[in-house]
Amino acid sequence: MAGKEAVVFILDANLSMNAPYPSPDCNVDDDKDVAFEEAAGGGEPSTRLSQAKDAALASIVDLMFRSKTHEIGAVVLKTGATHHHFSEIERITDDVDVGKFFRRCGGGKKLDRYEDCDEENDVVFPNLVEIGLKSPSPCTLRAINNVRCTINESISSTVQGDLCDGLILAADALHRRTNGKKYKRKIVMITDAEHEVEVNGEQLQCVLDGLNKMDVELIVVGIGFEEGVVIPIKDEDSDSDDDLDKKPEATVSMEEEYKGCMIKEEGNPDEMITDDVKQETSENMKHLIKSENEKLLLSIAQETGGCILTANGVNLTELLQTKLPCLAGTTKSVGKKTEFRIAPNLTLNARCAKLTDKKTLPTTTKEAYQFDPETGEKLRDGIGELMTLPTHTVTSHYDDEGNEVPFDKRTSAYRYGSDLIPVGKMDLLGISAAFASSPNIEMIGYLDRKAVESSNLLAGPAYAITGGDSKKSRTAIAALSQALEETGTVGFCRIVRMKNGEPKIGALLPKLEGSCDDDEPEMQGKGGRYLAFLELPFADDLQHSIDRPVPSEFLGDFHDERVCEGLIESMMLPDDGFRNEEISFPALKSHQRMVAHFAISPMDPEDEMRKEGLAKERILEASRAKPLCDFDAARAVSRKSSRQIDAFLEKFPL
Repeated sequence: MAGKEAVVFILDANLSMNAPYPSPDCNVDDDKDVAFEEAAGGGEPSTRLSQAKDAALASIVDLMFRSKTHEIGAVVLKTGATHHHFSEIERITDDVDVGKFFRRCGGGKKLDRYEDCDEENDVVFPNLVEIGLKSPSPCTLRAINNVRCTINESISSTVQGDLCDGLILAADALHRRTNGKKYKRKIVMITDAEHEVEVNGEQLQCVLDGLNKMDVELIVVGIGFEEGVVIPIKDEDSDSDDDLDKKPEATVSMEEEYKGCMIKEEGNPDEMITDDVKQETSENMKHLIKSENEKLLLSIAQETGGCILTANGVNLTELLQTKLPCLAGTTKSVGKKTEFRIAPNLTLNARCAKLTDKKTLPTTTKEAYQFDPETGEKLRDGIGELMTLPTHTVTSHYDDEGNEVPFDKRTSAYRYGSDLIPVGKMDLLGISAAFASSPNIEMIGYLDRKAVESSNLLAGPAYAITGGDSKKSRTAIAALSQALEETGTVGFCRIVRMKNGEPKIGALLPKLEGSCDDDEPEMQGKGGRYLAFLELPFADDLQHSIDRPVPSEFLGDFHDERVCEGLIESMMLPDDGFRNEEISFPALKSHQRMVAHFAISPMDPEDEMRKEGLAKERILEASRAKPLCDFDAARAVSRKSSRQIDAFLEKFPL
């Protein structure tokens, strides 16, 4: 699978996307997460467009944290101006200018400044604005964050740039940038599909064939789409909907098409239509357009092997993450070849891959400011950001007379009592030579599972031991894993993970991924059996604490025990409600949100130059830290156990 990803987001900026989201009349189940929070930064109510931008930005930020090689692009529909790789505007040269365009032209203002009269008649794919497919930068995030509706009611009916044009433009951008290269390609469209679409069948089919050829995954987030209903694709030979394409004449009956909305068949219909009838007709027409667009998108998704995610009040960011999960901070484990000596003179070829590893926060990169030689002021680039230069650290050593010691006259030493014992690099290599060996795992013997105390299992990385490429080795390790489970034993072994690395001791535990139970046939054959290595401490790793005996009067009685048992029972977590392998590292997520926040909304020059740093409130606002106690499961347990907590405090005043 390709390591690099290329994703193009299609954002609908039609007037209908300014509607509140979720809508006031939206019926959402109690067990669903609803996006009732205000839009980030502005304090305004959440709209369809703001939710769409937040979902796109969350995915882009995750891709930026994962790798600098991923590439991102965006196509904005119904913009009132045209700027893409087929037709560029001179005033728009980069992502900064794209962001300025949306800020200036919100609500249809100042659109005349971005019109190109010479090419007005020859422009292709009009009223689309494109953010070029490339490695994203903070300017890319700001441009997408500034996207807003740039048309109004007076021009909405004449503005082109529908979702079909946007899909064709996005597909062409992917083809131009990634054709013949190893990319994992995706197109993500977020729309409510409430605008009319003109379809060129031959052109669209050509584009769909190209998407299939490039293996592009299409993901459509449909706001207000029918949920749980598979819309059948209309047969090409069917003529049941031919009447929908016909323009009504002056004397018509719209009873069947518009659900009881009657227009008299005699006289001038414009004089007979009341305001209520006009409004109902308009609503039915919108419903008809949306329904037909849903059918079109469903057929496109089926043609390309894509999917449609229906959004009826759920948080769009969380919905999109079901298909584009946040993987920033996760590391892909690669199994390395190793020798597995399960007994004297019995060696298997195996693979050893990490199961767990401690995750830490990223370190900062220190750079130096650039100063104007004449004024002494700090220099800023064209978008107002401080200009810096990379730095490196140099350590200097001085003798008793204050002279710097040259590098070739320095040495390393270990402190031994009040003296220092010099040790050279060759001496250290000599110590390591005593344990020099290739990566291997050597089984020393077997222990009863109860003899291995859980407290002695270190929190270091765990490794999965599998059979690798050999079918016989995989079978032998799977059989050994099953035997360990049935006998209730664990393997006591020695492991050298890297070449000439330090030997470690640990326990080999049986593990099963999937199920071998006849009651769960759907899980059989998924994963398989393997061995998990957990490191055990040496004697030098143990901390020897001083035993402090507890007087008998502090041992408690039967009533004390009942209070504690009641507290434990009330705080029991559901079986699948709070699993540690599904909980993200809160500090790491807060760090990522803070960095993304300042990338999208840079600090003011005054705040940036403050020596004491930002205020605590500003940092909390940017990071949106969520400790474990704020999770839904923890809050539910806290509310459920409130009476037992009061009883515990009454029995044991703290």
